[in-house]
Amino acid sequence: MGLFEEVLQGQPRAVGRALSAVERGGAEAELLLAELRGHAGAVRTLGITGAPGVGKSTLVQTLGLQLLERGERVAVLAVDPSSPFTGGALLGDRVRMPDLSARGAFVRSMATRGALGGVAAATADALDVLAAAGYGWVVVETVGVGQDEVDVAGVVDTVVVVTVAGLGDEVQAAKAGLLEIAHVFAVNKADRPGADGEVAALESMLAMAPEAEWSPPVLPLSAMTGEGIAELLEAVAAHQAHLDADGRRGALRRARAERRIARVLEDLVWRRVRAGETRLALAVDDVAAGTLSPHDAARRLLAAMILEDA
Repeated sequence: MGLFEEVLQGQPRAVGRALSAVERGGAEAELLLAELRGHAGAVRTLGITGAPGVGKSTLVQTLGLQLLERGERVAVLAVDPSSPFTGGALLGDRVRMPDLSARGAFVRSMATRGALGGVAAATADALDVLAAAGYGWVVVETVGVGQDEVDVAGVVDTVVVVTVAGLGDEVQAAKAGLLEIAHVFAVNKADRPGADGEVAALESMLAMAPEAEWSPPVLPLSAMTGEGIAELLEAVAAHQAHLDADGRRGALRRARAERRIARVLEDLVWRRVRAGETRLALAVDDVAAGTLSPHDAARRLLAAMILEDA
């Protein structure tokens, strides 16, 4: 039995090997993803994002445990900083969420490998693998890099932005653009002094935002004790239902597909340009010397590539 069939059966070891192939990229990954295309189940994707130290991993584990209790198959992609030595994720799969792994959820750490936006470059492909493996819920936890957290909105259905009182997160959220991508705000560690003020501050900011089809709720909770987690899942379910109405989910998938094509196209073009080392080196020299603008250099390289294909 090949890797393709084993992934469709949801075998964890096979899923792990498939995700490793996707992270490496290349012809093997492209072939596997092509085979899996069309085999995806009805997966729901949830992004958990926010500044470092707000308790994202604890919240992911608590959410995952509650989903498991409801009979759901759950997978977690925890995007971590890359190791400077191996290029892999700094934190292991089972280190941060041992209870969730022990209960049968699939937990995988993915390295950013230099990708900006708090999400690994291969995350969208990894979601395709997990959907084909039959997971009903996939939770993506971003790396937690402050103002670079917004890319998660491009790969998941529902985004939960996690904050805590006392860190000035409501200001950070406004600066980072998180107000625009959040579908739900979770104010973690609600037993802390100032939690009510955090909720009020976020609600005030949202009240000043332009009117939209979806208004993000602001929910106090405690990931450690489980208080407020049921309400958070209800809010997530409400947003998922919102997407299912009036063709919104289809529009979301189309926008996501366009972004993925654009990203792959950019990568392919850059690879082709870099393959012509001499031409690229000459263009770099001219830009560095001030005799050619970066825009003209890029157009010249693109024109040369088009002529080669003609």
